[in-house]
Amino acid sequence: MVAAWSCPGADADCHGRSLASVPTGIPSTTRMLRLYNNQITKLEPGVLDSLTQLTNMDLGSNRLQALPEGVFDRLVNLQWMDLDVNQITKIEPRVFESLAALTLVDLNGNRLQHLPEEVFDHLVNLRQLGLCCNKLTELPSSAFAKLTRLKHLGLDGNQLKSIPAGVFDRLGNLQWLSLHTNQLKSSIPKGAFDNLKSLTHIWLYNNPWECALRGALSLLSLSLCLHVMINDKVAYTLTYLNLQDNQLKSIPKGRLLGACNSGAG
Repeated sequence: MVAAWSCPGADADCHGRSLASVPTGIPSTTRMLRLYNNQITKLEPGVLDSLTQLTNMDLGSNRLQALPEGVFDRLVNLQWMDLDVNQITKIEPRVFESLAALTLVDLNGNRLQHLPEEVFDHLVNLRQLGLCCNKLTELPSSAFAKLTRLKHLGLDGNQLKSIPAGVFDRLGNLQWLSLHTNQLKSSIPKGAFDNLKSLTHIWLYNNPWECALRGALSLLSLSLCLHVMINDKVAYTLTYLNLQDNQLKSIPKGRLLGACNSGAG
């Protein structure tokens, strides 16, 4: 049985009520919908269609398993979508097609194993994308091609074994990139980060780098082994490079000169 609307206030706050479904009768003027920390298992067709003024929606910490195509089609003003800590295993290719206003999508802590090739193509205003802590083993080469305004990208805590050539090439505004805690070995292609002109923070630790098992390594030999070439323009914007949980014993002075604006060796 679908719950009737019983969440007072101009902004609909129904979090933590053990709801098994999205309530019906939510006012069409609602701009913020908080349904996190419930027990919602699925989104019924049409359940959100009247909420055309919605700008923020939090469905985190529920039991959603899928995002059916068309369920968000009327939410053309939505800017912020939180779907973290659910059980989502699949995303339909066109599920975000009408959501060009989105600036944040949080899919952290789900069970995604695969991303459709063009699933994010219509999110041209997206600034933050969280895909941490899923079960992704690979990325489509054009997964982020249309996300030219993206600033934060979280891919940590997955099972990625490789990074396809060119996957980050259109992310000229990206500032934070998290790739730690995956299964990356020696499979980052040469020039993978060359177009990340705005990058300031990158996390690469806790991966089973094959080159790190060959004994004492300097940062120079590590980067050559991984075929990761951080060019001068990237190095001069980089302020944080995390390579913990490796076997580095030395960092040659000047290797990333300017990366932390200090020239420290």
